[in-house]
Amino acid sequence: MGARREGRELALKLLYREEIAGLSEPDIPGLDDANPRAVEFAELLVSGVRADSERIDAAISAASEHWDIRRMGAVDRTIIRIGAYELLHEPGTPVGAVISEAVDAARRFSSEECGRFVNGVLDKIAREARGATHRGSSGEEDDALRGAE
Repeated sequence: MGARREGRELALKLLYREEIAGLSEPDIPGLDDANPRAVEFAELLVSGVRADSERIDAAISAASEHWDIRRMGAVDRTIIRIGAYELLHEPGTPVGAVISEAVDAARRFSSEECGRFVNGVLDKIAREARGATHRGSSGEEDDALRGAE
């Protein structure tokens, strides 16, 4: 597993735990066996989602038509928050990579239906945040955005 994918999973575990149990611990579960680059990336994601939670949740609410963010499943909401953070704050990460990783996580940790929902919400956030440089996550991407991580 790549360091960035592993980092996203570590961030998901910690942020999900915070969401469900209200535990706000600085340590991320699974660090002992994790790649140091994955840990560094997970820490970036976790601190970023925490620091900009209001803007991230506002972007998610605007992009998820007919869905109140509080009605989303906790896993789904956490995956979308991580993806939204990357789209809003990590312009060097290709849109396709962010969306693909989030959809894969949603399918693994939630459901196939959640994967489609995550795709739609993050695609709308990407269009808003990155404008014309993004044409969609269904395989049609700008050449500069190719290359999933």
